[in-house]
Amino acid sequence: MSSTWAFPMPTLSMPVPLKRALFRLHWLAGLGAGMVLAVVGFTGGLLGFEGSIVRLLNPQWRVAADGHTTLAPEQWIANARAAWPDRQPRAIAWNGDDEPVMLRMARGPERGIEVALDPHDGRLFGEPRGAAFFAAVERVHRTLAAGPVGKQVVGASTALLIVLVLSGIYLRWPRRARSPSAWLRPDFRPRGRGLLWQLHAVAGTWLLLFYLLAASTGLWWSYDVYRNAVNRMAGVSAPLRRPSPATQAAAAPVPLDRAWATFRAQAPDATRASVALAGANGSALEIRYQTAASPHERAWNTLKVDAASGAVLGRGLHADLPRGRRFVQALFPLHSGSFFGAPGRVLMSLASLLLPFFAITGLWLWLLRRRAAVGRTRRVPRAAVAGMAATRWTGPDAGTP
Repeated sequence: MSSTWAFPMPTLSMPVPLKRALFRLHWLAGLGAGMVLAVVGFTGGLLGFEGSIVRLLNPQWRVAADGHTTLAPEQWIANARAAWPDRQPRAIAWNGDDEPVMLRMARGPERGIEVALDPHDGRLFGEPRGAAFFAAVERVHRTLAAGPVGKQVVGASTALLIVLVLSGIYLRWPRRARSPSAWLRPDFRPRGRGLLWQLHAVAGTWLLLFYLLAASTGLWWSYDVYRNAVNRMAGVSAPLRRPSPATQAAAAPVPLDRAWATFRAQAPDATRASVALAGANGSALEIRYQTAASPHERAWNTLKVDAASGAVLGRGLHADLPRGRRFVQALFPLHSGSFFGAPGRVLMSLASLLLPFFAITGLWLWLLRRRAAVGRTRRVPRAAVAGMAATRWTGPDAGTP
């Protein structure tokens, strides 16, 4: 091999060829994790389009901000509690004056339901259509809807996705490695299994960066050891995941109107805001918000306000956080692709939706190869088979998943 390559390719004349070992590792990982990755990828792709789909399913969400004053948050809560008297407000999500306000209403320690209302006249839109479906999709994506056992299966499959990507790169390393067309353009001249391998390998090359990014960030939620190691490297000692509403006890109602008026005056350029009501610390209310300049949907600024007087108790800007903490907070946007804006989210979602293609084509290639091997065994005498096993492995299936 040429010494000018990025790294030398091992020859297949080795006693135990590295390429053969990686080939077996590749198909074993694919057989073990392929179907799980297909499910996780497809559900992840659906979640990437959740916002757009929910909007399409709820055409009644028509909010006209022009010429209308916005009601105070306590009025939003009063309207929601009138419709659901057995539930208590847990959180408020505000997405601008021209979008519905989302209130999470819960009974006891449960996660509860999310309801939408008009921020100007308090008109209730009810529970969003499609919300229950996407909640189920998220459970499947994270745990296969199988609890802790499913979470471990998803985590192991995510780690195997990294193995599949890295071994796949090596297995399809072309002779003309410096030629982009050798990597990115499929050869449609072969037929049958050869063409199927071309589609499998070239499509995987196009999407390998998406899968490496999704897998390496997804492991942060799968394994405490991995998450702690990433946090240590980033210099983050405290956990960054906020407590789930399901684990927070019900708290006494907190006055919101003065604190909200302070927030609107202190952050006039805010485009999103979130207020957690469950577990609020006395009269100190923390309002998280974003502006048009926020780099991603997890880049929250914070404003702490005294709920009774409306006085500002403290402010924290995302841009002022240490670099490591900003990195950890960006893991989910990197995982979903939204860190790179709407195009990044769309591309990552499409790449995720294509994971079933690799599971199906990989299984198909394996079955075709097994069938061909059985056919050769039946046709060739045993002595010839023994002689073939002793020869160098250079057949057309070399490196073919």
